[in-house]
Amino acid sequence: MIDTGLKGKVALITGGNNPMGIGAATAKAFAREGAKVFINYLRVSPEKFGISVDEAQKATEPGRALYRALTMKSADEVLQAIRKEGGQAEAWEADLADPANIPLIFDHAEAAFGPVDVLVNNATHWEEPRDTIFNTSAGVLDRYFAVNTRATVLMMKEFVARHKERGRKWGRIINLSQCCAQVAGHLSYSSTKAPIEMLTRAVVSRVGPLGIAVNTVAPGPVQTGYISAENEKKESARLPLRRVGRPEDLAEAIVFLASDQASWITGQRIKVDGGCGYELK
Repeated sequence: MIDTGLKGKVALITGGNNPMGIGAATAKAFAREGAKVFINYLRVSPEKFGISVDEAQKATEPGRALYRALTMKSADEVLQAIRKEGGQAEAWEADLADPANIPLIFDHAEAAFGPVDVLVNNATHWEEPRDTIFNTSAGVLDRYFAVNTRATVLMMKEFVARHKERGRKWGRIINLSQCCAQVAGHLSYSSTKAPIEMLTRAVVSRVGPLGIAVNTVAPGPVQTGYISAENEKKESARLPLRRVGRPEDLAEAIVFLASDQASWITGQRIKVDGGCGYELK
């Protein structure tokens, strides 16, 4: 059995309240390695997406309604699952769109477990319907940028500042981009995910001497509760590995990048997408 070297480390993971999500799977994976996990999250009402709370709560099959039911949950279900397996986990709800919350998230994590060793920037902002060049606006762009890009930078900045101030020698940052960051797609979502990959490369030379490795994971289509059965069948048929991703697929890659086994990997964009983009034409 491989020792990842994560036992006793403190991992801060954003966007971890959806029990079927990548953040939740990542939190559980770190806890199984003996890490202490702190989850940041934000509950979002399904009514923002034209779905009533009642409709969302009645949904049982993957799709828009179920996904919105999952994202309006607190992180309690995820925390309970981790603790049931003997892991340590705490959480705090805060909107990453407000820069004032960034240091507070770290304050809460440190109060619970001590200085953060691993930062996983998983949280994302998404709106419906998708905007295009014909209907986007400054407000739409600002909302996407605030969470998907700006918050990622500020979370990294806070992590690095505290790491340097304390003279620490080991750290990991794993950012999440998206496969659509490299292809034409959703205007604001794609255009605020793509910079994450450059931001990862931009900080590597500065933080490497501090013992911090920084990498990006780019997921393909992952079943986090939002892909309907019909769409899952279509997506699976076009992917070379013939299935959509599971949150655990991403969690395992993220844990690897945080592990001792990945100690000389930094500045990379790693696609975990079932071969998305390599479909037979």
